[in-house]
Amino acid sequence: MEWKKKLREEGFIEVSDFRIELSLDNTFLDIDYIPRVLVYSEKTGRWHVLRNPIPKGKTLEECWNNAVKVLESIASGLERPVLDDEETSLRLWEVLKSLEGKP
Repeated sequence: MEWKKKLREEGFIEVSDFRIELSLDNTFLDIDYIPRVLVYSEKTGRWHVLRNPIPKGKTLEECWNNAVKVLESIASGLERPVLDDEETSLRLWEVLKSLEGKP
């Protein structure tokens, strides 16, 4: 199954040593949920939150589609992933670009 479709349908993908999950954040008990991308790295043994801006959506589906669009932009090389760890960000960028066949 193509990675973007699987991510939208199942809410996560596993590639290389990463588990990439779609999530919604309601930390501040806002009425709206904020789409998030969570990344688990086996190498660091930690979860990381993608800090790239993801537009809010009106529905769960729209939120997740917006999150996948940000990952598509990263995979196509248009932007870099922003995580709390630069080495993990670079490894994730390379893995995502490989999914799109980019060097």
